[in-house]
Order: sequence, then structure tokens, then C-alpha cells
Amino acid sequence: MQLFVRTLSPGSLSWLASASLGIDLLRVEGDSIGDMTALSSRLVTRLIDAGKLEEALALLKREAKQNAFLTIGLRDILAGQRLGSPQLQALLNDYEPFFNSASFQRMLPRVSGVVCAVAVQHELKGTGFLIGPNLVMTNYHVIEECLRENGSEDTFARDMDGCELEFIFDYQQEPPPKLNDSQAGRSGGVVVVRAAQDWFVHARRKREGDGTVKAVPIVGVRHDYAVVRLERDIGNRPCRVGGGWMRGWLPLPKEKCDYVSEKRVIVFQHPGGYAQRLDVGHFVQLDGSSTRAWYRVSTALGSSGGAAVDANGELLALHNAAVDSPPGPAAPRPQDRVNQGVRIDTIAADLRGCGAWQEPPDPDKQATTVWSLNDNTREPRPIIGRGVFRECVEEMMTADGKRVMSVIGDYGTFVRFTIALLQRMLGNQAQVVRFGPNNMQKLAPEDFARALVQQFGVVPDPKDPRPQETATETRERWLGLDLPAWVARQLGRHAKTQPGSFPAWVIIDVAVPASETFLWPDGLHELVTALVGVRDAGQVVDIPQLRWLFLSTTTLPAGGTDHLKEDLRGDADLPEGFRECMQNAWKSIDQLKSELPGDFLRTIAITTLNDNSCAAAPKLPRKVLAAKVVDFLKNAHLS
Repeated sequence: MQLFVRTLSPGSLSWLASASLGIDLLRVEGDSIGDMTALSSRLVTRLIDAGKLEEALALLKREAKQNAFLTIGLRDILAGQRLGSPQLQALLNDYEPFFNSASFQRMLPRVSGVVCAVAVQHELKGTGFLIGPNLVMTNYHVIEECLRENGSEDTFARDMDGCELEFIFDYQQEPPPKLNDSQAGRSGGVVVVRAAQDWFVHARRKREGDGTVKAVPIVGVRHDYAVVRLERDIGNRPCRVGGGWMRGWLPLPKEKCDYVSEKRVIVFQHPGGYAQRLDVGHFVQLDGSSTRAWYRVSTALGSSGGAAVDANGELLALHNAAVDSPPGPAAPRPQDRVNQGVRIDTIAADLRGCGAWQEPPDPDKQATTVWSLNDNTREPRPIIGRGVFRECVEEMMTADGKRVMSVIGDYGTFVRFTIALLQRMLGNQAQVVRFGPNNMQKLAPEDFARALVQQFGVVPDPKDPRPQETATETRERWLGLDLPAWVARQLGRHAKTQPGSFPAWVIIDVAVPASETFLWPDGLHELVTALVGVRDAGQVVDIPQLRWLFLSTTTLPAGGTDHLKEDLRGDADLPEGFRECMQNAWKSIDQLKSELPGDFLRTIAITTLNDNSCAAAPKLPRKVLAAKVVDFLKNAHLS
């Protein structure tokens, strides 16, 4: 719970509750301006009561895209360690200021998703990682029993069927997956992919005595690697069942890597067949042969084949051994021991000389369509349409995109789903704070400014107090320049020390029933319009750290600025939205060989909508089509 309090915003807690429990936490437990300790405690209690705490922690770890401290903390919790205040501080001391590197925070989820455990005949043997859509690299000695010599000691052929080789992705928490002859695809939170029938691509055997004083001095081509072709292009598929970012892969370097400069080294691994973990250390030197990179990073048996990367997630080495006689004094702690990996540029050059090698394309970093708010294909929350909204969010996450969006709809039909959809698209990579109608009709301008800053975990600078309204200047200047400039300074200062925290999102929900009138407190409307950039030329306070989403049933305060819009009150191509959702849902349950015909799906949607319009009590069209998707998937699971 203390880790949540220290690393998550109320919006992030709300996202986790929505993804794991299907509830709006801020609605059922109070508004977004409350006690974070109490809110975290209530969420943890709900997760425990539902038996979903471990599942939620694993999801949070996988989606903690801009929160390195959270990722490492969750790693230790999922490994069974308790993190109270002293342990949290020790964790922070070990890794600061590395946590605050924006490149490090972007790298974590990208690399974690491409690293897998390797099993031979259902027994976990080591680690591997994707180097192409359907190519895994691991150590030769991890799968040595699967190969036989083919004419010489330096050439090999497969000596085992592809179904005997399994690669387990997203293995983030114990217990280990139960592997069997019938298992493939998604199971228990992990994805199991078998090797293809013609799985062998290339391999080089291990140098005798690697990592010891008995190591053979002449290396030759003994680089201890193997490349395996998978039966599925998992790198071209989203990590999450409900859609989202493509898994991707780690491209091999095309030029020599830098093994001279000081640098951090992070090794992603499955030690001893356990759930994935990462350890952070630093590069030491090359070995005497200049083919092995030595680094002080804690690893264990079973880590062989792990990906050793730099802070940007660029491959440095294929981890393969411990070093028994490293330079310098003896290591006092396990994390100070020296380990080694085979230089990845040496492997890449050797592999490119292989006749069977075909260079993979660069990984696609774009997102696929998100079709469900959760990852449960038995109880999904389908997303019908909303293409305009999704395109707007993607644009707003770019550096030069617009920063303000408005969504207008009928009361009671769109607010909760829109917030959940935004959180689903962002995952935990961006902080989200929400101000509901109750907040927005009660907060004075100075209280809103204070709450906005605090909700993002920013401790205001005591040397820069919040400006107060005075009799010596106009109220217009205080609302339009002084308060916004103070907010900008606080966020800008925080962004320098916590670059992964931004861009962050502010949801302004002013949707009220038609029978009610939304009443802005005196001055709050003027402050909000100034914060989003609606001012006279030359008087705009720029706040690049924030993205704004306005939800309303009428014209919005963002109307004076160039912003993105989605109007849900008009006609929408719901049959096309159903087709897109249904096809992506069909793929998610591994119906990969047969795609549902688009015309067939559109016809189903049109028929369903017509039947609903003729019903005595018609339901919302999107809800009717979402229910049809759920029925399809239930029937698919039963068949």
C-alpha cells in the first residue's frame, strides 16, 4: 500500500480498479481530492476480497510505463518481499538517480515484454528474448540438447520437434506456469509460444570454461548463442489481450557497440525458472578475448540467455555466465559480483554471415486497436467505435500535438466509459487526475490550483508560494497570469526531477443532468481557460506538461482554443465499430487462421440495431452491440 501512496496518483488507482475490478473507484470511494493512503487502502482491500491482488499487481507492473520506481518495487513484492517504509527508502537509495532517467523509464516495459522464459520438454531451462517478430535468441547451452552436429562441430541441425520447445512471455509472477502438451497461447496471465516446425535458424556452441580462469583463450566462433523461429509472430501482436501497444522486439546492432564508456547495464532474466526480474549494475570491461562484456549485475542460475541492455534499452550482450575471477576486490554483496555476456555486436556480425539469416524489419512502435477495457475474454468490456477519441488521444500524446480535447454527449451515457477508455489507452504510462462536477462547483480558484499541483504528487516550492489575490493588481491578472504561471513553475520544476511523470492528463467533468445548471465558482472558469491556453496574444502561460480532457453536455470552456473534439450526440458508424471490435476480439482468443468476414459482421450489427430500435424499451445502441461481442466470445469459448 505504501508503494501505491508513493508512486500512484488517484487517477492511476482508478485505472487499476477499472482494469482489475471493472469499477469506478473515485465514484464509489469518493472524489479525486482525498486521502491517498485511505484510497489506496480501500483499493487493496477490494482487490484482496475479489481474489485479484496478485493479478492486479502483475498488470500494474506490465503497464508501469513511466514509473520505474513502481516497476522495481512491484518486482520485489511479486517475488514475495515486503516493502514497508524502510525497504522503500533502501530501494530508492539503490537506484536513484537512475529512476529519474526518462530513457530508463521508457525502456522498462518495452524490454520486459520481449523477454521470455525458455522451456525444453516442459521444463524451464533459461531465458531468451525476441530479435524479430518470430525470432528468439538464447544461449546455445540452454537448448543444447535440442541440437545435433551437422557435418562439423560448428554447424548444427535441429534434433527435437518444435512442439518440445516453449517460450513463455509475460511470466511476471509466481507460481510457474504449468506446461503440457496441449498448452499454447494465453493461459493464466502468460503467453506460451512453441517453436515452429522448421525452428532452427543458427547457433554457435559455448566456449569451454567460459567465465572461468580455464576459459579457452582462442574463441573462434564459439559465441554461445542460438536463434529459434517461433510458430507465431508474437512480436507483431499486442502485449495485452484487449489490444494496445505491439510487443515488438530488440533489433540487433548494425554497427559496433560502445564498450569503452561507463554505462549502466540492466539484465532482464528468469533466474532459476522463476518469474521475470531485472537487476541494475554497471559495465566493468571486456574480457581478454574482447568478445565478452563484464558487468557488475546480480544474476543466478537460469539467467542464461537474458538480455543485457543499456539505459536506452539497446542490446549490449547476451548474458551467458558468471565470472569466477573478476578484476578488483572481492564482491561483498551478490549485486556486486561480476557476470558476463557475449558481445551482441559480435553475435550480430556472425549471424549476418549465416546463409539462413534474413534481417527482420524495424519493430513497429504503433498501437493496435484497443477493443476491450480489460483483458478478460470471458467477461470483456468491448469498445464499439470511438475511433475519433482514440485518434485524438494518440495525437495529444505526441510532443507537437494539440493539448486540449472536448467530448460532448448526453448525460449518463458517456462520462464513465470515456474516462475508462482514456485510462485503458494510457495504461499507467501517464498520470490522470479528475475533477468531477462536485469539485468544479465548489473549489475556489486558488484551491483548484493547489489541488491540481498536489494531485500530481508535486510538493510546492516553499520559496515560491502560491500568489494571493491583492488589492494592488486586477483580479483578471491574478486569474489569467499569476496563478497559471505559478502552476507552470511548480510542474516545470517537478518535470526536471521526474521526467517520466509527464505529459499528465487533467479531466474536467462538468456533465450534469438536463434538469440542472452547472454553476462555476467565481473566477474558476477564468482560471481554467487560462490554464488551457485561452488568453489574449502575448499573455498565454504555456504548460506543456499537461493534457486536458473536458467532458460536458454543452459548450465547453475550452471553446476559445484550438482543440480536438468528439461529439457523441450525432450519428456514428456503429456497424463499422462493431466489425472492428469483433475482428480484434476474435484474434485475441487465438482464432488466427480464420478472420471473420467484414460484411457478415456489419450485417449482424445492422440487424441487432434494428431489433433494438423496435423493442419496447430500447437500450443504448453501443451497449447492445457490446453485448453481442460478449455473446460471440462466450460461444467461442464453449465450442
